[in-house]
Amino acid sequence: MPRRSNADRLDLLRRKRDQLDAQLRALEARKKHAERKADTRRKVIAGALALEHLTANRDSEFGRILFRLLDEYVVRPHDRALFDFLASPELVEPEQADAAHPGAQFTRAGREAGSTASSHPP
Repeated sequence: MPRRSNADRLDLLRRKRDQLDAQLRALEARKKHAERKADTRRKVIAGALALEHLTANRDSEFGRILFRLLDEYVVRPHDRALFDFLASPELVEPEQADAAHPGAQFTRAGREAGSTASSHPP
């Protein structure tokens, strides 16, 4: 059996390297996918817990803060529609929203005055 030339051996080693690189990329992609999936699950669980607490304890300090944060930062109408307790800012006057949703005054008044989240007391 004739011995392979250096060019053939180089070609064979490069193909093996390419196969190993492809295997590495596939494993790294699977690992990253699993990490993203776990992160999403953590967020879903924490969010469900926070929303459950808000529903059960609306007048608690945490409930008021969570409502204020959601009301202030969830601004797109299709996102706000996911939270039935948040009125659409385009459709409801602040006074109506305050009457319909206790706690709404926390951010509506601040937004009306043009202040930012940093100006709200915790």
